[in-house]
Amino acid sequence: MTPDHCQDPEPGIKVRSAAPDETFPKKEHLLKSKEFSRVYKKGLSGRMAGVILYCLANDLGYSRLGFSIGSGNIKRATSRNRIRRLFREAYRKNKDKIKTGFDIVVIVKKDLSTDLTYDSAKETLLKLAKDIRLAA
Repeated sequence: MTPDHCQDPEPGIKVRSAAPDETFPKKEHLLKSKEFSRVYKKGLSGRMAGVILYCLANDLGYSRLGFSIGSGNIKRATSRNRIRRLFREAYRKNKDKIKTGFDIVVIVKKDLSTDLTYDSAKETLLKLAKDIRLAA
């Protein structure tokens, strides 16, 4: 028997799901240290207001996103996580504006958590992507 929260909704109740192009599946996460190093050494970079964006073409047919937000620069884990969530959401919602087939690393060098909103994260991400010809 399945728990109540796992059962199908009642008839007439609509369940919203993200549009297929707005998802952020595990395969699109850049996780391994070796992959980050490769992007740092061989990739292009752009910088703006305490944020650095690196990118390097991959042969996968889809882009992957990784973050480097050091505890030396931003002391509180809650601040680091909030910054990561906002940039991840900005990427997820604007994937269609960024070219596919790239490994992308976002490095945050200073604590932006008090000033950062979704709109400013989106603006920063898209401007940096445009600067390094990753976005149209």
